[in-house]
Amino acid sequence: MKTILKTILCFFLVNFGCYSANAQFLGSFLSQQSQQRKLMAAQIAEYQTYLGALKTGYHITQTGLKTAHDLKNGTFTLHSDYISSLSQVNPVIQNNPKGKAIADLNNQTVALLPAEINWQQQQRILTAAEMGYLQKVGDNLTAKCKLDMDELLQILTPGKLQLTDAQRLARLDKLYNSMKDKYAFAGSFTSKCRKLALNRKQQSQDKGQLKKLYGIQ
Repeated sequence: MKTILKTILCFFLVNFGCYSANAQFLGSFLSQQSQQRKLMAAQIAEYQTYLGALKTGYHITQTGLKTAHDLKNGTFTLHSDYISSLSQVNPVIQNNPKGKAIADLNNQTVALLPAEINWQQQQRILTAAEMGYLQKVGDNLTAKCKLDMDELLQILTPGKLQLTDAQRLARLDKLYNSMKDKYAFAGSFTSKCRKLALNRKQQSQDKGQLKKLYGIQ
C-alpha cells in the first residue's frame, strides 16, 4: 500500500513539474507573440503614414504640373486680359483736348524758327556765324519736338504701349508742359533775334542820317 502511494505521489509531482514548465513556456511564447503583434502594428502604422505622405506629395506635384500647364495654355485669362487691356486706349483719353493742344503747339513751335531764319536771310543783317547758330538752334528744337510727337502717337495709338489710363494721362500732362516750354523758348529766342536785327538796322539808319546830316561820306 505504501509503495502504491509513493508511486502515485511521484507521478503527480512529475506531471505537475511538466505542467508548470509547459505553462511557463506557453506564457513566454504568448508574450513574444504579443510583442511581435505590437511591433507589426507599429510598422504597419509607419507604412500607412509613409504612403499618405507619398500620396500627398504626388497630389502636390500633379497640381503644380497642372498649374504650369494651365499657365502655358492661357487658362489664366484674367491676367492675360489685364495685360492686353493695358495696350488698349480709352476713347476718353484719345479724345482728350491735351492731345490736340500738344499737336497745335508743335506746329506753331516748329514754324517759328524757319520763319525767323527766312526773314533774317532777306534782311542780311546778322553775320554768317549768327545765322549758322540760328539755324542750329532751329534744327535742334525741331528734333526735340519730333520726339515729343512720336511719344504722343505711341500714347494715343492702341497696341503701342502697355499703360493704365492714369499713366497715359500723366504722360499727356508731361508732354503738354514740355511742348509749352519749347513754344515759349522758340518765341523768346526768335523775338531776341528779331530785336537784335532791328536794333542793328536802326543803328545803321541812325549812322546814315548822321553822316548825311554832317555831310560825311
